[in-house]
Amino acid sequence: MIGFVPSGLDRPPRILALGAHCDDIEIGAGATLLQLLRERGASLCMVIAASDDLREREARASAAAFVHASGSDASFEIHVGSLAENVLPGQLSAVREFVLTHGRSFAPDVVFCPHLADRHQDHRVMAECAHQLFRDHPIFEYEIAKYDGDLHTPNVYCGVTETDATMKVSLIEQHFASQLGRTWFDREAFLSLMRVRGVECNERYAEGFHVRKLVVMASDRPVVAPPVEHTRKDDQ
Repeated sequence: MIGFVPSGLDRPPRILALGAHCDDIEIGAGATLLQLLRERGASLCMVIAASDDLREREARASAAAFVHASGSDASFEIHVGSLAENVLPGQLSAVREFVLTHGRSFAPDVVFCPHLADRHQDHRVMAECAHQLFRDHPIFEYEIAKYDGDLHTPNVYCGVTETDATMKVSLIEQHFASQLGRTWFDREAFLSLMRVRGVECNERYAEGFHVRKLVVMASDRPVVAPPVEHTRKDDQ
């Protein structure tokens, strides 16, 4: 079984999680992040592009609560932008600059982002930025159920405990109260998707991810993160 974190690291892994909106990361990968924080002592950086003042307060409280719930004393940081929701494709330069500024400087080992085939235009922009700006990193694309019916069968699964699955949902409900009236924001929906993914990988609950490319090594040689200042011509 290949883990989320590259082998050979002599320190806790550094996890970068990208989201278009303030609840995307928790909905798509919250239970997996709980495990990585608890079991690997991972450092976490969350970068969210679109928000207003209320949603930013929710996001910051949620991030702190997830780290606290994991029982980890690992460091975490969160950067929340003020770009307008639903029109991120028209703000592509600003999105790229925001991700570049806060994500690259974090020097992550692993990147989480929305699915490239997500029907929500804001989600796709964040996924495209991830693949453009983090070409030497394993990238795990999380899924978010919605009215559009755009779910695909994942090719990577992370089995999670029932405790982490229910903790994820409880924390989302507690900290994103502004979304409670939305039809897709539903405890049963969040749990049922994790249950279906659990069935598909012979676990009780799981989160599914899409990986376009994964580089593996035959030996456990030390992994060296790309230098922060490294920029390719096609990153410009």
